[in-house]
Amino acid sequence: MSLGLYERRARARRRFWWGVVKWTLGLGVVITAGIYAYLSASALAEREVTNLRQEIVELSDTVDRLRQASAQQHKEVADARQQLAEWQRRYEEDVPTGEMKALFELVRQKLEAGVEPDRLAFLIGAAENEGRCANAPQTKRFIVRTPLYNGANDAVDFADGLIVVTAEGQSAQDAEGNAEMRFDPAKPISVRFARPGGEISEATGLLPLHHSVVIGDTEYRFSVLASELPGFVRVATDRCRFP
Repeated sequence: MSLGLYERRARARRRFWWGVVKWTLGLGVVITAGIYAYLSASALAEREVTNLRQEIVELSDTVDRLRQASAQQHKEVADARQQLAEWQRRYEEDVPTGEMKALFELVRQKLEAGVEPDRLAFLIGAAENEGRCANAPQTKRFIVRTPLYNGANDAVDFADGLIVVTAEGQSAQDAEGNAEMRFDPAKPISVRFARPGGEISEATGLLPLHHSVVIGDTEYRFSVLASELPGFVRVATDRCRFP
């Protein structure tokens, strides 16, 4: 009896301790798995935090670059506005208007017609308001030559025949667009001033035109104007002392 009881108790103890061992092993596995999961999650979280920090750094750099680019663009716009204002100021100061513009255009036409710059400078410097001209202009009228007209009354002379004036223009058009014999006063013409010996000077452009011819100590100042008669121009000249 005592032996059988002892064996039963021994088996019971072994079962108990075996159960304790299994539970202990199971608990260890669970704890180990939990620790592994925790460590894995911590490592993953750390990597994500690191990545997020890196993205924050990159975004901060991008924001800084955009701010710098924006500041540079604002500066460039401000510089461009300042330069535009400067060019506007220079334009208003340097570009002639009114009578100055008309004089500038006249000088330009003379230069394009071949008048020497020194000659123009001399004449402008010698110009005076009073006491140099006779103030007794002589006016004549003649027909402007066109591709369809080259006939009578197409020339006049001044200074006792020393200066012969002729002109060529473009043909006017009728209502149907057909070319006419008379010239078109709204288009440029060329006026020639011929002197003995074949010397010719010329004024070209839109009417009215102005020109001067010097013979000895006398300057003949011409103004070529549109006439009230179709196909004609009026030429007025005055004698002035030269220089």
